[in-house]
Amino acid sequence: MTTLRPRSDRGMLPPHSQRYGESLLGAPLLWFPAPEAHEKSGLIIAGTHGDEGAALVTLSCALRTLQPQLRRHHVILAVNPDGCQLGLRANARGVDLNRNFPAANWKAGDTVYRWNSGADQRDVLLSTGESAGSEPETRALCQLIHSVKPAWVVSFHDPLGCIEDTRRSPLGEWLSGAFGLPLVSSVGYDTPGSFGSWCADGDVPCITAEFPAISADEATARYLDAMTRLLHW
Repeated sequence: MTTLRPRSDRGMLPPHSQRYGESLLGAPLLWFPAPEAHEKSGLIIAGTHGDEGAALVTLSCALRTLQPQLRRHHVILAVNPDGCQLGLRANARGVDLNRNFPAANWKAGDTVYRWNSGADQRDVLLSTGESAGSEPETRALCQLIHSVKPAWVVSFHDPLGCIEDTRRSPLGEWLSGAFGLPLVSSVGYDTPGSFGSWCADGDVPCITAEFPAISADEATARYLDAMTRLLHW
């Protein structure tokens, strides 16, 4: 049996998604459990920042490409559905979810980001939240991970163009080779309250996979095969 569905059948996502929470504006937070989950099943997530759509679209295409029964890992397409709908990096309250996780290094106040990959400085302000884990999207993801206990997590972002894996694990090495992106131990700046920091506190192996600055169309052309293989790695 082929591992891939005919292209004509890839218009719809596979069935049996489940709701793990609700966004600030009431959107369902959905995940796609692995059809036959086991202790080695990981979790692949995208859409933490609503202005980073290339990986989300590529992950969706991979979900629709692989024969559903062959997927070994859980998937969340949009951690931040409100931000994805509104084109915001933040959630609907203006909180950068990747600075809101209840990690030991969480910091109150503002966080900054670049307007786009060509901007020469980080000068756009967002909040880190009223408190660590203040946002419903953050709390729901933490609760899901506590419940599911994935063997590892790969969190997709852009536009840094690298695979950040402090453990230099076999999966990190594989991702670097499959996606053709350099394997690094740090993205080069502090990320207090990040999802990766929270995972490290709980000893959950977490790899941050950063696409380069790329359109969704080019990303699917370049990375669909690697993303599809990741789903049954």
